[in-house]
Formats: sequence, C-alpha cells, structure tokens
Amino acid sequence: MKLKQSLYAIVILALYALLVGCTLNISKKSSDFDETKDSAYYLSQVDSATGSAKTNWQLLAVRALVKENKISQAKSILSQLTDLNVAQQNEKLLLLGEIAVKTGKSFDLNQLNVKELNNRQLYRYYSIKLAFDAKSKNINQQAHDYIDLEIFATDQQRKQVIHNTFNFFKKLTKNQLSSISVYDNETTLQGWVDLAFVFLNNRPVPVKQDDENGQAIAANAQNQNAILIQAIKDWAMRYPDHPAKLLIPSLTGEESISVDNANAKKVALLLPLNGSSRIFGNTIRQGYVDAIKFYPQEPQQDMVILDTSSAPMESLIQQAQDQNVQLIVGPLLKDNVTKIKQLSPSIPVLALNKVDNSVATTNKMCYFALSPEDEAIDAANHIYAQNKTRPLLLVPQTDLGRRVAQSFAKQWSQLSANSSQAYVQYFANASSLRANMNRNVGIRLTGSPVFADDASYAGSASGFDAVYVYASYDEMTLIKPMLDMGAGKTVGNASSSVLLYSSSKSHTANRSNDFNYDMNQTEYADIPMIVNLSDSMTTMVPGNIQKDYSLLRLYAMGIDAWRLANRFNQLDSYQADFLNGMTGKLSTSNQCEVTRSLSWQQYAYVAASTNTTNEE
Repeated sequence: MKLKQSLYAIVILALYALLVGCTLNISKKSSDFDETKDSAYYLSQVDSATGSAKTNWQLLAVRALVKENKISQAKSILSQLTDLNVAQQNEKLLLLGEIAVKTGKSFDLNQLNVKELNNRQLYRYYSIKLAFDAKSKNINQQAHDYIDLEIFATDQQRKQVIHNTFNFFKKLTKNQLSSISVYDNETTLQGWVDLAFVFLNNRPVPVKQDDENGQAIAANAQNQNAILIQAIKDWAMRYPDHPAKLLIPSLTGEESISVDNANAKKVALLLPLNGSSRIFGNTIRQGYVDAIKFYPQEPQQDMVILDTSSAPMESLIQQAQDQNVQLIVGPLLKDNVTKIKQLSPSIPVLALNKVDNSVATTNKMCYFALSPEDEAIDAANHIYAQNKTRPLLLVPQTDLGRRVAQSFAKQWSQLSANSSQAYVQYFANASSLRANMNRNVGIRLTGSPVFADDASYAGSASGFDAVYVYASYDEMTLIKPMLDMGAGKTVGNASSSVLLYSSSKSHTANRSNDFNYDMNQTEYADIPMIVNLSDSMTTMVPGNIQKDYSLLRLYAMGIDAWRLANRFNQLDSYQADFLNGMTGKLSTSNQCEVTRSLSWQQYAYVAASTNTTNEE
C-alpha cells in the first residue's frame, strides 16, 4: 500500500511539474514581444488563447498595432481589457502612453510606478518621457532622459540611443548646455556635455572664396579638421569608458573595420549581364572589377562572374560551390535575392538588394543596396540635425513614393522621440504637374501626416520649416517654380523661413542653367564619388559612365561591394560608420543591412555658368 501511495505521489508531482512548466512557458511566450512579428500574428494567437494568456497576447497585439500606426484598432482592443493583474496594468499604461505620444495627446506618467517595471519596460517609459520633455522643450530633462535610456537599452537599442544622444547634444547652444544640471556622480552626462562643447569650440569657420584661392581654402579646412580631431581624442582620453567611445572612429574619420586578411578571397559575382537589366549588372560589374585601381592597398580577389539571366539560381549556387567560392556577392534583382534567401546556400551572401528580412537565414547573409528608402532615412537625419521641427515631404503618388515617405517618417519619429511628425503631399506625374502649371496652379505647403490611421490625425496642416522632395529632374523643374507660385514668394532661399531639400534622383550631370537658378541654395544629397569627383578620379572611370550620374552611382556601388566583400567576415548588425565608401559613409542596421550616410551639398547659381558648392 505504501509503495502504491508513493508511486501515486510521484505521478502527481510529475504531472504538477509538467503543468507548471507548461504554464510558465505559456506565460513567458505570451509576454515576449518579437519585433519581427506583425499584428496579424499576435491577433491570430489571441484567437487560440484563454484567460490571462489571452490578455497577454492582446497586449502584444496592441503593441504591434501601435508600431504599425494602426491607432484606432489598438485603442479599441485596449478599451476591452479589464480585470488586469499588476504586470498587465503596467503594460496597458505603457501602451496608452505610447499612443498618446503618437497622437500628440497628454498622458500622466505618474500613473506608472517605475519600481514595478522591468528593464525593457523602463526603456519604453523613458522613451515616452523623452517625447513629452522634447515637446515641452525641457533641455535639462531631455539630457537626463537620454542617459536613462542608454542604461536600460538592449545591446541593439543602445547603439541607436548613443547616436540619437550625440545628435541631441550636438545641436545645443552654449547657453542650453550650461542650463543642464550635472551632479558630481553623473560622469556620463558630464562627458556628453563636454563632447558637445568640443564641437562648439572647434567648429570650422567658413572662408569666403574671394579671400583665398582654392588650395588655401582646402589647406585651411584640413587644418581646422585636424584641430577638431585632436580635440575629440583629448576628450576620449578624459572619458575612456564613456558610451560615446562607440562614435570615435566615425567622428575622427577612421575606419573601424579593416580587411579580413591579406590573402585573395574567392568570390562569385552574381549579376544580370543580359536582358533588360544588363546595363545595371554590367555597370556594377565594371565598378567591382575596377575597385582595385581606386584601392590598390587592399588585397586582390579571385573572381568568378556568373550571369543570373542565363541560369536558375540553384544552378548558379551549385557552380559557385563546385568552384570552392568563399563568398557570393549578389544577386541584384529582388526576385533573385528572395530566391537565394529561400535556398539559404552554405556559402555566405552579400546581396545587392534588400528584401523582407523578418525571417533570418541559417547562413550569414548581408544586404547592400542603393535604395530610395535609405536615402530618405539619411534625409531625415540631415534635416533633423539642422534643428528643423516640421518637415513636409513631396513624393510621387506611387508605391515607391509611399515607401519613401514612410521611411522618412519612421526615422523622424525616432529622432524626435515622437515629439513631432512628418507630413506628406503626393503629386502626380510630370504631365499632370505641367498641366497645373499652365493653369497657374501652384503647390501650396500643406500636407497630411504620413501615418494617418486614427481620427486624431485627420486633416491637413501647414506651417512647415523644411520640405524634402523626392522627384526626377523633369519633375523637379516643375515642382520648384510651382512651390514658389503656391507660396507667393521664393521658397528655399536665404530669406525664406522654409528650407528646401532634394534627393539624388533630381541631381543630374547635365543640369540647365535655369535649373541651377531656380534651385539656388536648395540642399541636395548625393554619393561622395559624384560630389568629390576629381580630375584624377575621372581618368579611372570609363567614359560612358562619367557623365551619367545614374550609372556612376551603380559603378560606385560595385566599388563599395568589392570593399565590403574584403571585410565580410567582420560584418555584423549595428555597426556605425565603419567605412567611408564611394556611395556614402557605411553602417549596418538590423540583420546586417548596410545603410549609407550621403554627402549634402547646395545648389549655387553663378551667372553665365553652372556650379555647386559644398555646404558642409
């Protein structure tokens, strides 16, 4: 009998442990937020759950909906949640705070007890606090919020926080920096303040071209830059453990990733060399092959060139494996990138386009592309750094135009901690613009929020201080005078309260003199290779590419792809400004996506000639 009782007790305990384990697993699973999952995924989990687990899934679904700017649906679900435990109530309050930030409403942060929040919730708490402090222009509180954010950030979040913190402090005036209260034990905060003063006290002084010749101006700029770099290094000696040490290589112009090794790497270059995309593939191939001319100090590569228009992706991968290739560079076209990601070859891949990266691959796969979305993100960074607070986007009414607007708006919301948002006005094609211009119909500076899911977003707005235009050269020749017509004055010049910015799409080699006149003082973005194209560099570029900026950008992409291949073993996610490339200053974001920071210039009209001058 005692043996039976003992066996019965053991079985009961085992079942109890199993049930408790399952409960804990369910609880843990339903409390973790996966950034790669969308709201549809979480809502599907709600349907199959019950009790407290169902509530957890609902809260996760709301969080995803808020991230997707589906505010009305998020509020509807939250209004149905009652009888919550302490943890769930805190999560609900955080979500309400995030919605308040998104919609510009007020929110009482005192409802939350910070002692009850875990580190990830504290990060969100200080993100909400930062947004409200930014809205009220409380410099002192914002400074402290950034310090708290860095403390509670994950490793991935931390890199972005450090960059945002630097951008915040770098924009402050001496009076604003002096207004920040720094206590004796706040070494990190003091370090940020001192670094900001380094930039203020060593800011380059512009020299008028009438005063000195070109060589003297270049020498003066080089000397000023050397002084700034030395001041940054002196600061780093005083703060050796400061979070901003992550930025030192980019601030001093050093490259943080060197080549993998001195031995030649065997690389398969997968590009479309025939068919409708052959001009793109052949131009990138030419840049890749010519890269050694521009960087002779880097190791050669043993190249195998494969034509993606000649065989299926499976066959090309097999050819690469048969030839013992160490790295695949390419393919270029989105369909082929999607295919190679699905096939997940054993050989690592540097894809030359970007696709949905919500699902990681088993092999190492990085992505490098000249995407308009990346350019829009860079534009948001540049415009925000110029202390603009209310940007309007003018983009074509196409799927690409909407993606550009959303990329800009998403980056802007991160930079401004959701304290301000981006607005958009869509335009039709050049024919429609020309017809409106002939009827003397201008473009008024009005727009609607990019993310307009909720009723609180409804309606148009005005009072913008910056306009970013993503348009072709032909479209831009119409848009600029139509903006002036709509405003009743010139937009974007020295006397205008609104600055005008344009993308590389409208920057061409064969601009007319009238275009330079209309665009005078408009800032535009382009790749460093075009901006810094010297006579000596031109001699190394094929003649058919030199005067076609669209091809020159692809040629530069080929050069940078070659340099990335030389460093591929060291590439990882969230590496900032690790390489000064021909297409921009290169960084990586999520899942090893290579992003670019472009060179910003300003159109300058000179009578009887065309010219551009460096603005920064």
